[in-house]
Amino acid sequence: MTKKLYDENAYLTHFSATVVAVEPMGEQYAVYLDQTAFFPESGGQSADTGILGGHPVLDVKETKEGIAHLLALPLKVGEMVEGEIEFLPRFRKMQLHTAEHILSGLAHTLFGCENVGFHLGKTEVTCDYDICLTDEQIRLLEEKTNWAIWENRAVSATYPAEETLSTLSYRSKGELPPPVRIVTIDGYDNCACCAPHVAKTGEIGGFAIAFFERHRGGTRCYIKAGV
Repeated sequence: MTKKLYDENAYLTHFSATVVAVEPMGEQYAVYLDQTAFFPESGGQSADTGILGGHPVLDVKETKEGIAHLLALPLKVGEMVEGEIEFLPRFRKMQLHTAEHILSGLAHTLFGCENVGFHLGKTEVTCDYDICLTDEQIRLLEEKTNWAIWENRAVSATYPAEETLSTLSYRSKGELPPPVRIVTIDGYDNCACCAPHVAKTGEIGGFAIAFFERHRGGTRCYIKAGV
């Protein structure tokens, strides 16, 4: 399996890796590495973009073989290659995803909401909750999320030991077998999540719930964060 360098350092932009396998995937080639800083499409978040071995990375997917980097041309098995993450899009996603954790943690704590959907695309970010929230509740969530950002709280990601995990209270959309990666925002949220996040909430910048609507018996929020 591919070593996930983004687990250790969400700010890593350059890395070296060895090509361990190459397979045709439609009209593209799936290149597997021994390690990567490219985050694959997962958990409602789109994949990182960048360059690998001098070629644009068209998409990144997690498969049973590991993390597949989709290229227009194949690389050679066994060769050492350089990878470079396009960091600005990555950082914007880090800002947005961390903001979503604060918002969802507050919605859960204050109003008992469960996060039943999340999408972080190129043009919009949505969070779905299982409860119909009022205008007043939405504005309170927006205000408290911005306060959490201003406080510049620490954000961490760890893999707790199995015995610790069994006693830990954290948000998750379902039962997960260990190891489970827990993202903790000091004082606001514990959540199972595989994505990169900022190190301090102050890095998010501004936050707003652009609008919200009723959705499948609950509430869908469209959020914005960063600059």
